[in-house]
Amino acid sequence: MKRMMMLGVVLALPTAATAQARTPMSVQTFLNKVEALKGKGMMAMFSSDVKLIKAEMATAAAQLQAEKKAREAAGRPPLACPPKPDGKNKMGSEEFLTTLKTIPPAQRGMSLKDGLSRVIVAKYPCPRG
Repeated sequence: MKRMMMLGVVLALPTAATAQARTPMSVQTFLNKVEALKGKGMMAMFSSDVKLIKAEMATAAAQLQAEKKAREAAGRPPLACPPKPDGKNKMGSEEFLTTLKTIPPAQRGMSLKDGLSRVIVAKYPCPRG
């Protein structure tokens, strides 16, 4: 029994290390996956890519939130000034994708986090004062 438990732990270790060390998804890969899912229609709900792209977006958003807090803590101005999360002026998924597609193809190798940052900065610029 101990051997089976130890084997399970050993087999799980490379997976955990790989998950932490994996390369972030690029903007182009994200767009490709979204387009492929759109092409599947209702069958897209059964694709593992749905969870993957949702997880990538959540990770990118969390990283940007952490960067925002670090900028605030350092006394630096924000890069973008989105409204309070009250639902008004909220960016929908189609608007997000359309804006993400404005990134030139030659630059779409950037991480999804950097692409998301560009979209947010373009949508919600800070007032100059």
